[in-house]
Amino acid sequence: MKKFVITIGREFGCNAREIGRQLAARLGVPFYDKELVDRAARLAGVNADFYGKSDEHPGIKESFFTEFGYGASSSFYSEDAIRAQAFVIRQIANTESCVMLGRCADYFLSEFGTTLNAFVYAPLPYRIKHIAEAYGLSEKDAQKMIKQIDRRRHNYYRYVTGKNRGDRHGRNIMIDVEMFGVEGAVELIYQAVCQRFKI
Repeated sequence: MKKFVITIGREFGCNAREIGRQLAARLGVPFYDKELVDRAARLAGVNADFYGKSDEHPGIKESFFTEFGYGASSSFYSEDAIRAQAFVIRQIANTESCVMLGRCADYFLSEFGTTLNAFVYAPLPYRIKHIAEAYGLSEKDAQKMIKQIDRRRHNYYRYVTGKNRGDRHGRNIMIDVEMFGVEGAVELIYQAVCQRFKI
């Protein structure tokens, strides 16, 4: 069977990372999120201190604003950083089947023949509740955090691709996580993958 890549774009607060992890486990393939960050930053010579905290200290909301490629520093908007990110994503896609979260992977792999691009979203009240509970925030702080992170991610995606992050064009499947839940979203993407790649 040919190598395939599933890319997952998302609105912040949809638990997309867990969806990606569960999907990758079910497919028996690697899941890439922070690993893409690490490799691209090293290749571009970007200081890892800008983004290295969020997985280690998930309760520290400030760390989310330092994710690679989403406006933490002008360094991440440089041609070298963008080129490094594209190189790493394409290198992995040419090497193995996998699931990739964010990082403009859908755009960088637009000419890669065997991809399925998913996007997960949810109404704002659902996302506020999830983030408030997950990180021990007030609903007001959770809403502020969601809006700031979504704006930074959207601005970066638009800067790199010239497109809006949630645009249906270029997406093969879009899922409302409030309606279907994490497990339901995993199941829907899994069935789409099976149909798309004849698994």
